Amino acid sequence: MKHSTRTAIACILAAAGLLNLGQVQASDIQNRKIKFSYPVAKDNPVGMAIDKFSQIVAKKSDGKLKVTGYPNAQLGNEIQSMSSAQGGIIEMAITSTAGAAGNVKELAVFDLPFLFSSEKEADAVVDSALGQELLDKFSDKQLIGLCYMDWGFRQVTNSKRPIAKLEDFAGLKIRTLQNRVYIDIFTALGATPLPLPYPETYTALETKAIDGQESSYLVTQSSSYQDIQKYLTETQHVYLPAAVLVSKKFWDKLSSTEQQILSSACQEAKAYQREVSRKMEQEVVDQLTKAGMQFNRIEPQERQRMVEVTRPVFEKYKAELGAELVDRVQAIIDKTRQAN
Repeated sequence: MKHSTRTAIACILAAAGLLNLGQVQASDIQNRKIKFSYPVAKDNPVGMAIDKFSQIVAKKSDGKLKVTGYPNAQLGNEIQSMSSAQGGIIEMAITSTAGAAGNVKELAVFDLPFLFSSEKEADAVVDSALGQELLDKFSDKQLIGLCYMDWGFRQVTNSKRPIAKLEDFAGLKIRTLQNRVYIDIFTALGATPLPLPYPETYTALETKAIDGQESSYLVTQSSSYQDIQKYLTETQHVYLPAAVLVSKKFWDKLSSTEQQILSSACQEAKAYQREVSRKMEQEVVDQLTKAGMQFNRIEPQERQRMVEVTRPVFEKYKAELGAELVDRVQAIIDKTRQAN
């Protein structure tokens, strides 16, 4: 009888302990509002993925963590939003690796011209241990790198002429990202690069202050460039990932449970963004041509000429970034190519 009583008491105490543990876990999630800045429209795959991220976070936190996306650079362009996140003014932002290279210089490895030939190769790099190492470097810059999404391969549009060969770039005023690698790439191609914040691009194109721009097909479409640009050329000169960033000031206030919710939700949203963007990529060229754009691909021999003329740019930044880093990236790409 005494043994049974002791057992019963032990069970009651154990149950109470489990109950208290549950209460602690529940209290690990507080009511928080999270502002998430991004530069494109809501119907871009990145915008759609941020909506998905918000839904996943809400579900995992029982509605306590409320993520609100702010599209179309409402809270500032990429660089401004990244700076706002560093200062704790906003909680989250997504920034292209080209833009984020101002804080983590090694991310400029993704800007090397004609590095990737497929999405699988880029995925393999960002999903690797090296990709995570690069995200981890943000912690020294008052940011947390949560995961990667992407803007896809970059193509060129312009209002003057089709680009079929290297010489067709000559004299074209092309808006590029505010990144010196891009400036050097288009200078090498013979164009006149003009770095502008994304929100200023449409007006510059519309007023003919610039002739063209370079971005993914889906950004071209969601930005309505087809309304003011005639020629669309598949150059695939750069594949551009994007880092999902969290303010470290905000992150450090979160419990480990809240941090895990955001981390896991980012991975789920990343997978969703890839699925949606690649499905939409299959249809977008037809939609852009139906909207009046004239589309052309670069023939392999002309593409090789572009690779060769930008080779000095590749070598210049390989030396700056370090041959070891570039060789690690190339090794992942080579392994991926051999497997496919």
